[in-house]
Formats: sequence, structure tokens, C-alpha cells
Amino acid sequence: MLTWAQRFDLQARARASMWIVPMAFVILAIVLSIFMPWVDRQVTSDAIFVYSASSAQATLSAIASGMLVFTGFVFSILTFAIQFGSSTYTPRLLRSVTTDPTTKLALGVFIATFIYALLILAEVAPGDSDYVPQYSVLLSVVSVGISILLFLGLIVSVTRSIRSGRVTGDVGRTGRKVINAMFPDAAHPDSQRTSDSHLPDEPSQRVGNPTDGGGVVQAVHVDGIVTLATDAGIAVEMAPSVGEFVATGATMFRVFGNAESVDISRLLDWVAIGDERTFRQDPTYSLRILVDIALKALSPAINDPTTAVEALGRIGDLLQLLGTRQLPDGVHRDADGTVRFVYRTPTWAEYLSLAFTGIREVGAGTNQIVVEVRSQLDQLREVVPSWRCGDVDVQSWLLEEAVARANS
Repeated sequence: MLTWAQRFDLQARARASMWIVPMAFVILAIVLSIFMPWVDRQVTSDAIFVYSASSAQATLSAIASGMLVFTGFVFSILTFAIQFGSSTYTPRLLRSVTTDPTTKLALGVFIATFIYALLILAEVAPGDSDYVPQYSVLLSVVSVGISILLFLGLIVSVTRSIRSGRVTGDVGRTGRKVINAMFPDAAHPDSQRTSDSHLPDEPSQRVGNPTDGGGVVQAVHVDGIVTLATDAGIAVEMAPSVGEFVATGATMFRVFGNAESVDISRLLDWVAIGDERTFRQDPTYSLRILVDIALKALSPAINDPTTAVEALGRIGDLLQLLGTRQLPDGVHRDADGTVRFVYRTPTWAEYLSLAFTGIREVGAGTNQIVVEVRSQLDQLREVVPSWRCGDVDVQSWLLEEAVARANS
């Protein structure tokens, strides 16, 4: 039976895969190539358009050869979009191209039309019988029409996907979904973090990362770890945070208490490790991507402060949402109130630092960026609770210091 981590990995691979949907369409094409000739043999009425054996062969041959070239052309367009997006914005956006359902659907229909035309071509019998499966040939022609419409839709989708406003907007909307899912409660001052470690003051046992070559912590099943720790009577601390790279053999967990009562390596079954970060449990990832877009736009090679301003707008939107939500302290207890699982989560000050530090240092000499950062900080003061305004004021002070250094 698959563990939670293995199921998470399979689901992530399925969402990112470019071949599952096209393969399903290939199977559909094979099924239709068997079913449609049977329909032709059952139907006695003439089709709307009647093909002779020679014209049917020529039509199907043209469709098959044309769709093969057409599919190659589409792959060229996608390659260009990937290269443009990675060089202009950030390589971390490549995943959005491969997971786009429009791209998968279009490629699936293109390949299915090619396969179907080839298989139906074998049903045409020129010579004495001159048999032509009219409805089967007609479906192939209709598939070409559908492919053209999908191609136009794909062009629109690819064109929009490399526009700066669409790129930052998609990342911002994804970030909002993650924040709403992970932090559903409104902020309240009675649940602010304390400096208490919450863990026993005793030696701990270590669980290392067994993944060959290391990996990034993509997600954690908190309930599974809490249940395991409760049943074993132990307390568990996860050393890395979600989104952090962990080298092979590096500490993944520290276990406190009677660790001999359970196979502590089972803790690894509740942690998904992969090659790259995902949005699912990582609210900082959206901020990281938007900051990367802004920093690349401010680089001398690109010099596009307007794109940086667009990214800052989305950053401010995410911070306003984060600032009004209750941020967890990463401490989970059992039904009796005993601490069973502790993991690191960013504080409000750390979110602000991630959002503004890099952009402030690079863009302090660009008036357009300075004005936008000031505007975002002023908006945060109006939206977030009063006890979080102190960290916003710190960012304002740091901005003015950076501007003074840049102009000196």
C-alpha cells in the first residue's frame, strides 16, 4: 500500500505530466477507428459529403501528414514560450506551461487526429469494391476543424501566458488560494507567538533524509505525524520548513521521548520530498516567485521597472491577505494538550523581509520602485492589525536608509 508521501508524489507527477492526456486521446482515437467503421456498415443512408475511394485516400493522407507537421509546429511554439518565460521572468514558471490544461487538450486532439486518420486510411478499399467508410472519413475532417479551433485557442493562451500582467496575476491568484486554504482564520492578538520552544529539555534521536541526492520538502501531513507521535507517546520536531532543501542524510526530524516504542523512520511516510517547490503548502513560494520576477526586471540586462511594479502590486496584495490572517506557530498538540509535533513556519516579520529586502536593495535607486514600495507599505498600515504595524514601520525605515545610501 502506498504511503501518503508516495501518493502525493504520484498526484504531483500526474498534474505536471504532458503525456497522460495525449495518451488518453490516442486510446480514444484507436477506439473510434474501430467503432466508426462499424457504424458505417450499419448505416444505409448517404452521408452529407460523399467521398470516392481515391479522394478519401488523398484526404486522409493529407490529414495524417499535415497533422504530424502541425503538431511539430505547436511544440516549437511551446518551446519558444518556455524559453521566453524562463529568460524574461523566472525558470520557476515552466511548471505552469506544462500543467496548462489547454496545452494538454490541444496536443491530445492533434495527435489523436493524426492516429485516427492513419487507422481509417486502412479501411478505404479502392479497386473493384471502392468501399469508403463515409462517416469515418467525415469524422476525420471534423477533427481537423476542431484541431484548428484548439490551435487558435492555444495561440491565445500562450500569448497571454508570457505577458507580464498575466504572469504576475496568475502567481498572485495562486498565492491567494494557498493562503486562504492554509490560514482561514482572521488575525487576533490573543494567539501571538511566544518564545517557548514547546519541546522537552532532553536528548533527542535524529531521523535523516534518505532521499538520494536530497530534495525539497514539498508538503507535510500534519495529522498523520501527530497521530503517530500520540500513539507512541513521543514529541517530534521537523528540522526543515516546507520549501527548504534537505541534503541526503541531513536531519529531517528530531524525536523526543520513548522513541524505542515506534519505528521513527515511519515519520518519513508523512513528508513529500521532490526536486522542486510546490504551491500546495508553501505560502512563501508565491512571494518568492514574484520577488524573483521583480529582481530580474530590475536587472541591467532587462531594465523593465514597470514589470517590477506589477510584481510589487501582487506582493502587496498577498501581504495584505497574510497580515489579516492568523499565522500558525507550528505547534500541534494531542487531545490532552501535550505537544506532539513542532515545525518551523514564517512569522509576519519574515514574510515582510522576504517580500521587500531584495527589491529594496536593488531598486532603491529607481524612483518608480521606491514610490511603489512606499505605497504598498502605507496600504499595509491601513489594513493589518495595529500590533503588526511595528514590523511594517521597520520596513519603511529600512527603505529610507537604502534610498539615502543609493543617493549619497
